[in-house]
Amino acid sequence: MSRTPPYPFLKWCGGKRRLVPHILARLPQKINIYYEPLVGGGAVFIELAKQGRFKKAILYDTNLDVVIAWQTIKMHPLELIKALRKPKYKYDKQLYLKARAINPDRLSDTERAARFIYLNRVCFNGLYRENSKGKFNVPFGRYINPLICDATNIKAVSGLLENVDIMFNDFGDASYAKPGDAVYFDPPYLPTSNTSYFTAYTKAGFNMEDHRRLARTFKSLGDRGVRVVLTNSAADLTYELYDGFDMDVRRQNQSIGGPAAYRKDITEVIVFHGPKTM
Repeated sequence: MSRTPPYPFLKWCGGKRRLVPHILARLPQKINIYYEPLVGGGAVFIELAKQGRFKKAILYDTNLDVVIAWQTIKMHPLELIKALRKPKYKYDKQLYLKARAINPDRLSDTERAARFIYLNRVCFNGLYRENSKGKFNVPFGRYINPLICDATNIKAVSGLLENVDIMFNDFGDASYAKPGDAVYFDPPYLPTSNTSYFTAYTKAGFNMEDHRRLARTFKSLGDRGVRVVLTNSAADLTYELYDGFDMDVRRQNQSIGGPAAYRKDITEVIVFHGPKTM
């Protein structure tokens, strides 16, 4: 995929850049309202928007920092760029630790978005992890001159958001989608081993009951004539939850998550249901 702006403004662990062409192939060419809960870096949304494939979009996330960052890029991109250019957001370990220790609830939305993007660009491998108290606790990352303020891309992403609603919510509201709409779900992946389960995206996590509730929502939407696509790991639980649905299995190199010498190929599945042509 091209890296010409606009592209995801977050360096997101679990981002879908390499899977996007395969996901897009499973979504309709013409969509009335596009829903993307758990939007994260929004790689799928951005590509659909660039191609003009929906009339309106509704983006959700359960991570308030993600939501505020998207909202700020939509409403105040120039103020965000100005904030990111402040000396306190330079690539420096002590500045990073100082920014990480700040309580984001005490910041304005613009400063909160700037802090979040800065932490994302400088932290280890684009991880987002909260402890039980809801505090971001990812260590400092080692890079060569990382791009912290990508002004051109922030402006470009902002230009895609004119007819887009951005909300702090989980995937439940996507159940309001109607025939002619489309929904893409990208939940925290199910574990493929006893040591790989990770639910600390927010302090609330994303547990097995959430996955089961999501599977019920997925089935209900497709049964009602909504095109719905979901990605997850090729775990036994994924095959159990989505047994009987169309599924595309994809193997790719893991691009984020540890030192290059330890990264391995991972297998992911794209599950889809409901009418494609609309």
